[in-house]
Amino acid sequence: MDEKNVIIVGAGVAGIAMAHTLKHKLGVTDFEIYDKSGGIGGTWRANTYPGCGSDVPVHLYSFSFNLNPDWTHALADQEEILRYIEATVDKFDLRSHFRLRQECSGAKWDGKQWIVSFVDHNTGRTTTKRCRILLTAVGGFSRPRRTKFPGMEGFKGRIFHTAEWDHSFDYTGKRVAVIGNGCSAAQVVPSIAPAVQSLTQYARSPQWYHERPNRTFSTFDKFCFRYLPLWQRWHRLDLFLQTDELATVYGPSEEQVRKRRAIEETARQYIYRETPKKYHSIIVPDFPLGCKRRIYDPGYLESLHHEHVELLPEGLQRMTENGIVSESGDEREFDAIILATGFEVSAFLTPMKIIGKKGQSLEHQWQENRGAQAYMGSFVHNHPNLAVLFGPNTFPAFNSVIYSIEVQVEYIARTLIEPIMDGYSDVIEVRQEAEAKSIRELDEVLQTTVFAAGCSNWYINKAGRNSAAWPGLASSYWKATFFTKWQDFTMEGGSSTWLVKQGWRRLKYAGSHVLLYVVATAAAAYTFQRPAVLSALVSG
Repeated sequence: MDEKNVIIVGAGVAGIAMAHTLKHKLGVTDFEIYDKSGGIGGTWRANTYPGCGSDVPVHLYSFSFNLNPDWTHALADQEEILRYIEATVDKFDLRSHFRLRQECSGAKWDGKQWIVSFVDHNTGRTTTKRCRILLTAVGGFSRPRRTKFPGMEGFKGRIFHTAEWDHSFDYTGKRVAVIGNGCSAAQVVPSIAPAVQSLTQYARSPQWYHERPNRTFSTFDKFCFRYLPLWQRWHRLDLFLQTDELATVYGPSEEQVRKRRAIEETARQYIYRETPKKYHSIIVPDFPLGCKRRIYDPGYLESLHHEHVELLPEGLQRMTENGIVSESGDEREFDAIILATGFEVSAFLTPMKIIGKKGQSLEHQWQENRGAQAYMGSFVHNHPNLAVLFGPNTFPAFNSVIYSIEVQVEYIARTLIEPIMDGYSDVIEVRQEAEAKSIRELDEVLQTTVFAAGCSNWYINKAGRNSAAWPGLASSYWKATFFTKWQDFTMEGGSSTWLVKQGWRRLKYAGSHVLLYVVATAAAAYTFQRPAVLSALVSG
């Protein structure tokens, strides 16, 4: 049975961010990353539907350790983001650590380490590996929400989820239905509307839409990002502060309410200006801004002006062999039904079966506590040496997920990985009372925000708890995790020589960088034929 120091489950941005920290900040190379798909990229590989892209400015929605001066637009599309992710993996020599088409079916703690099971999708065989530290990085957007409708199995046309787009289906000249009206629906509808014969969207609840300026970066912009010192860093910081400011209007104070209503009015006027009058009575929400994730309009509202595009503010009663019967009894025939129904965001780690130290599954433990919860979104009691990347309550309401992931990666590295790698401890686990206290305090804050305003959103799980959102600014998550509260953890084992091991690990890591510097400088001296520089380097 193979044994590794660290196993990461998930090859999306969280897994990549952790891999970079392990290899290039901690000097740890004995790790592997497993993913059920055939490629790297996570949600940006799975979601290939027409119009798919980021609604967070891409200079912010990117890795801090690999800024890209060559983005084409402020809001990048899926293909450009995936190319960037692949390039990041190659730039930092991470590809050899990935094991693809290997689905993690579960893991069990044996008292000292994790025994992790995988299903090889190439052969169908099950393999088992051991590791000292298990990190899950599957994210909340890995499993499409499987909405079931009466008669669904009998529909004779094509039916598929946006996250499983059927590229063999040519929608040109076809009658298409779209179920849902979240971000993916708002991107799909205007993208396919010009080509279809008819498009009917079933949307039970309205959304807050906002203008979506998407600046094209010029050659001069790219030159400045690449060559002006700190220019791109400043641009990124400015974007972060502007984006984080959006979260300041979701609380209960008079000032926050006043700001929120002002933004709502601006959005309302934008929606009325862009939408046909026949939809004005149904398209503006009656719930407060932020209760659902805001949508920056990618041309969706304008597409509603097409005569062959219709928005129906109702759900489905059932599906038939040839189409859909709506809640009001309206029956229509379709060639294809597209499910833009989102993801099982609150079903963290499903369908993996993680068995902790007491023989109880993590899923069962969470079911007894109103759904998924974790200390700082990372650690769960009864599950030592385990950390959940992009875990419960780490989603920044409207800021960059990658920022929050990088913050969490640094926290997990400092709190779990370094102490074990250095021999300070063999087993680290968060205390149950510390976890419960942190969740209790978090829930009290969440109850005062717009997330709890009563609308139907994906933040709230089946037990009625908000298991997804972080309640404040994205920067406040950084503050909350900046210092590790060691009293909240128990530790077992370790070595009295841990300081020596820590010093040796850091020296090796620093030494490799010094060697790279020497080689690079010597090469430069040789290339430009500057013997004096080379002589000075060799002589010290």
